[in-house]
Amino acid sequence: MDVQPTRGGLRLSQHGVVISEIRLKPGPTHSIFDVLAALVAVAGPAGRVGILGFAGGGMMAPLRRLGFSGLVEAVDLDWVSHELFVRHCCGWAGPVNWHHGDAVDWLRSQQRDFSVLVEDLSVPLAGDVFKPEVSWDVLPQLMAERLSLGGVAILNQIPRKNGDWPLTWAGFGRQLGPVLTVRLDDFENRILVTGQSIGTARGLGARLREALRVLGSRQADRLQVRTGLG
Repeated sequence: MDVQPTRGGLRLSQHGVVISEIRLKPGPTHSIFDVLAALVAVAGPAGRVGILGFAGGGMMAPLRRLGFSGLVEAVDLDWVSHELFVRHCCGWAGPVNWHHGDAVDWLRSQQRDFSVLVEDLSVPLAGDVFKPEVSWDVLPQLMAERLSLGGVAILNQIPRKNGDWPLTWAGFGRQLGPVLTVRLDDFENRILVTGQSIGTARGLGARLREALRVLGSRQADRLQVRTGLG
């Protein structure tokens, strides 16, 4: 993990790909983490929030700045990033219950359902960073099983090494409800949002942009929300 100081904290990256932004106080990262945090704030119902792939807690600074004060449960295999998060963020991060372990094993072990689940896993491979295979073939079904009635799943996706976007998402959406896709001008990522309570692309887009403007994030006007897997 490469750790570089920034104006507001630390940037964690692998092979040139930003894995997390650790801020010294609540506020925007001006990155994809702002969008993920804003989606939790505006798309998900109140209740238990789980993050698969916490890394250095890049979502926490924008999430707390947006006024979300509830408990966040998270899982990750990376001790080092979490130790940096604790060292620099414990004074403002609020309640975070971090678990060291495999995301699939941890999610399977949960006895209570989640209102919101965020999947943000990544693995270094051959000089680059990709999604682990479980993001395509295991976690969609497992996340669907662990969401409460009306719950929302948020998935930060990047293509496979060959550039493909697997079609397993379609079945995932059929289980949970409508699927909307957030496309970003500055990143190749596609963020999938699915659940019965997410509303229309136009409605979610308006709420998302408003939250990002309140946050002061430069991503507010650099995204589009589309219906389906677009």
